[in-house]
Amino acid sequence: MALFSTDSPESAARLAGALWLIVIIVSIASVVANPSVNTSGSPAETAASVLAAETPYRLAFTGLFFGGLCYLGVTVLLYELLRPINKSIALFGAFASVAGLTIGAVSAVNELGALALLKEASIAAPALANQLQTIAQVSLRDEAEFKVSMVYFGLHVASIGYLILRSNLVPRIIGGVAVAGGSSYIISSFASFVAPAVGARLAPLVIPIAILGEGSLTLWLLFKGVNVNASPRVLPAIDR
Repeated sequence: MALFSTDSPESAARLAGALWLIVIIVSIASVVANPSVNTSGSPAETAASVLAAETPYRLAFTGLFFGGLCYLGVTVLLYELLRPINKSIALFGAFASVAGLTIGAVSAVNELGALALLKEASIAAPALANQLQTIAQVSLRDEAEFKVSMVYFGLHVASIGYLILRSNLVPRIIGGVAVAGGSSYIISSFASFVAPAVGARLAPLVIPIAILGEGSLTLWLLFKGVNVNASPRVLPAIDR
């Protein structure tokens, strides 16, 4: 039985495209809404920066959480569409996506936990307040979880692109661009692990490549769907 039942591969593809578009929009909106937090100053300065923008901070968290739920739907739908091409690679990509979502969720919860620590510090005795603010600042400075999650998301997008290259579901050029977009996530993240300065220089290059890779596939799925005339070996009917 399919993990997600839809009327046809065409409707499954369009739903995946719609959900992916929501993910992109919500992610951009969350970045814009997320306040600029000062983590380079003293713990007290970081605390004041976060608490002064608590509402947008929480809205950004909510938006990213909702985007994660939508991306989980994208993962299930694309797995169902792509597993006839190569089930092992499709399953690998789906697991990579779930791993990335899990790490991203833990990272977001840690950031929300930092906010709770800062609110407690605001009413605590000075000595305890300084300790809580220091712990929260360290948590907010740590971007390792985000970069690790991007490795897994990169693996997911790249695996989707590879399977598209192996099929005639959508134009193969879109699959190639998706492979490039997913690979850019992986390369940039690993570069930041090995040489942070190099990773920082690569980061501005990753965004346009990733947007092109994910955006082109998203829009094609949403407005064009998939090739319903593909051979049964490539695109059988989705289980009900």
